Amino acid sequence: MAMLETQTTDVAVDYGLYDADQHYYEAEDAIHRHIERDFQRVVRWIDVDGRRTLMVNERLLAMIPNPTYDPVGAPGSLEVYFRAENTEGRELRDIIEIQRIQPEYRDRAARVASLDAQGVDMAWLLPSLGLGLEEMLVDDVEALNAIFRAYNRWLDDDWGYDRDGRIQTGPLISLIDPVAAEVELARVIALGAKFVTLRPAPVAVPGRHRSLGDPMHDRVWAMAAEAGVVVAFHAADSGYGKYLKDWGEYARFTGLKASPLTEVLSVHIDRPIFDTLAAIICHGVFDRHPTMRVATLELGAGWVPELVRRFKISYGKTPQLFGRDPVESLREHVWVAPFYEDDIRVTRDAIGADRVLLGSDWPHPEGLSVPRAWLPDFARLDPGEQRLALRDNLKALSGR
Repeated sequence: MAMLETQTTDVAVDYGLYDADQHYYEAEDAIHRHIERDFQRVVRWIDVDGRRTLMVNERLLAMIPNPTYDPVGAPGSLEVYFRAENTEGRELRDIIEIQRIQPEYRDRAARVASLDAQGVDMAWLLPSLGLGLEEMLVDDVEALNAIFRAYNRWLDDDWGYDRDGRIQTGPLISLIDPVAAEVELARVIALGAKFVTLRPAPVAVPGRHRSLGDPMHDRVWAMAAEAGVVVAFHAADSGYGKYLKDWGEYARFTGLKASPLTEVLSVHIDRPIFDTLAAIICHGVFDRHPTMRVATLELGAGWVPELVRRFKISYGKTPQLFGRDPVESLREHVWVAPFYEDDIRVTRDAIGADRVLLGSDWPHPEGLSVPRAWLPDFARLDPGEQRLALRDNLKALSGR
């Protein structure tokens, strides 16, 4: 397959952007500030060879090499790697640029000023280290729920779920205990949450697993749908390292560290979201909850054409097993934020221009230096489609 060439054509836009995937870096007390007494030792800071890091459930947090985030990778410094233009074969450590943590990475007022400078009218802000917590706590459900409650209270303290229309954040939700999920979802909805963040993965009940489409979760999906809250699946530690272990590879998710097989199989990105949406649709979630909306963030769009292909084949063979055409369900209920290395035209053709989102991943090093640096790639779309992807789709999705 021909390598996707980087676009150089400029895209002139006279409107503010709506960015579906920006991030904050958690404060060091993000979990401990509101943690209940009985769970204070579940997540703790320790020193290892002079390096400050987190111990979660008696295991080191491997997904984040430096959870203090000071120093941290500079925004966009890994672009050459993620555009598959690393022709010299340099190691990630030799490509990434390191900087001191900036105020706008942790301070809300500074971030709003940064959005102004970026020409971004509104952004969804997502977790960083929070995306590795569920997999490390699946064997202790009470602790997992306590950690998520504490995290979500910190998130409301420092960022708010939707204070002024500039920043929306998605509280973390786990479905391992559906009753606890309902209680936490009701609480954050009452506080103004417009979307919630889940990992794309089966529900890892200790000793067994459940599909996200299991009717046990229907009350959670119904609550979200009734409140107009978007269910956002974001790249995380989805527990898919077990498939690498079967091939003799290291099983734990370690962020940007990868082997050739890990990269080719894409077990941490394409595979989890492909499986997640296949299960949600095949197990009838959208049939039972026709107003439910899903967004996929930092999961790219390479999986979309293949999922559409598989749906078409399966529906053609056994239409009686589906509540409706699964491709129609996908295109009605799911919004997708492609990677900048994806061909946006392919994504548009697979799911529709009205379901494409801009997701810059700022300020992560695997994102772009600023959101507008991605605009030349959108020259592949006509101006109306560009505006949908760059602004109007998320504007409608977020209730603005």
